[in-house]
Amino acid sequence: MSSSVTAVRDRSDLKQVMAKANEKLLVLEFMGSVSYRSTCEYMKPILDGIAAKKDDYFYTIDVNNDQFKEIAKEARLQALPTFLIVKGTKTVRFLVAPDEAELSSSIEDALEGKIN
Repeated sequence: MSSSVTAVRDRSDLKQVMAKANEKLLVLEFMGSVSYRSTCEYMKPILDGIAAKKDDYFYTIDVNNDQFKEIAKEARLQALPTFLIVKGTKTVRFLVAPDEAELSSSIEDALEGKIN
């Protein structure tokens, strides 16, 4: 099974990704390929499993990529992985190192309109 989660390559790609939030729910995972690698790798199959069942957009942003270090600072990331659930132009949930149940229920709640 291939991954339903796509890596954001650069700032231009991120702009295109953010524009998709007007169409469907957008889930962004801020992860580290160097720092916090084991925690982020633990979440990968969990996020892949959730994404495979949904018709929404799932992306990862590697904060160890120089292009995204400033974005990580602007977002005030304190731990990895951090997930943003975005609807339209609004972040409806900001999850810091969630477990599988918290991530899954937050996505479900956003899809069902329980969080705005």
